[in-house]
Amino acid sequence: MDLGLKGKRAIVTGGSRGIGKAILDRLVDEGASVATCSRGSEALNEALAGWKAQGANAYGEAIDVTNTEDYAAWLERAAEHLGGVDIFISNVSSRVTTQGEQRWLDTFEVDFMQHVRATELTIPYLKKSTSPALVFISTIASVMANIIPMEREYGAMKAALNAYASQLAHRLADDGIRSNFVTPGPINFEGGFWSQVEKAQPELFERASQLSALQRHGTPEEVANAVVFLASPAASYITGANLRVDGGALKNTHY
Repeated sequence: MDLGLKGKRAIVTGGSRGIGKAILDRLVDEGASVATCSRGSEALNEALAGWKAQGANAYGEAIDVTNTEDYAAWLERAAEHLGGVDIFISNVSSRVTTQGEQRWLDTFEVDFMQHVRATELTIPYLKKSTSPALVFISTIASVMANIIPMEREYGAMKAALNAYASQLAHRLADDGIRSNFVTPGPINFEGGFWSQVEKAQPELFERASQLSALQRHGTPEEVANAVVFLASPAASYITGANLRVDGGALKNTHY
């Protein structure tokens, strides 16, 4: 299927590894121009070099997305480099290490507020596009009541992100901007959260794999396939949707 992404301009946050990089790999394969960011420069520069070697127009910078001024300035530079924005995929996240009330506040910044800030700054660019799309990366933890302690704050903030994404589908409909979100289950990749759990707590890693009806963790590429489809003109009549990529980990019926 031709997704209609050739020549589209896409910003994907947190693109140096994992789900973000897999999304960008797929966008580049489809002929899109891309921009991204990450906290570290080494993996980012390696990824950018790879995309450019494929002939892609690729731009990126190492920034801290919780630094509001730096993040806003980067988004503006990215949009200018691409000559506009057709697709914004808000993916970046980070596991916080603080505890108590501060953990809630830090998770609010990382897993909710920075998504909102970036989206609101990007909307004026999307309004100028002929096929604008927003996609947010959430998690099945956003709808699970019985989750591991380290994901309690994370799940709650992602639930807020789901609500925000759903509201945008209606708020921006008159501008032709579609808004959808993807909820992955446990996704394993080298250096990622579940990779660390596998080394430190193998029993927890195994229990998480058994959540899925397919009896395994997912891969970043499996999530990226869903995200890129939703962002593409091929999904032109889909907005306000939650696409689960969890291998059947959630057991309730969805209507």
